[in-house]
Amino acid sequence: MICPGIGISADALFEKTARLPRVDIRQPARVIGSTTVGSLQSGLYYGYLGLVDGILERLRGEMGKEATVVATGGLAGLIGTGSKYIKHVDDLLTLDGLRLIWERNVAARSGRESSSSNSSPASPAPAAKLWSGNKPRSR
Repeated sequence: MICPGIGISADALFEKTARLPRVDIRQPARVIGSTTVGSLQSGLYYGYLGLVDGILERLRGEMGKEATVVATGGLAGLIGTGSKYIKHVDDLLTLDGLRLIWERNVAARSGRESSSSNSSPASPAPAAKLWSGNKPRSR
């Protein structure tokens, strides 16, 4: 599934209209805005939150109610705190996945080098992690 992100939506409102200002994407104090900025923030936040929860509701219908939902990415914490279905936020999930792939490739390369060279042992894989990563936050 592909849909526009909240940042693209905010940029479109700013760039494609004559007088709407660029606003910070954040949870507004009230749903009903009393200023242009407050109304834009409310529309972006609650509109996107509705999009996310609507999609997650349908996914849970297809996958089962016990499916674990983990939000990741730049605004995951913002949307995750307001969602009915997001229970975990992991800002570093993608980077942790890339680190794991790198570590496995280093280990595989080290194993190939040691089996192809009988005269000298292969260099061991680096012991230190380049990326420590964080555990997912639960709400």
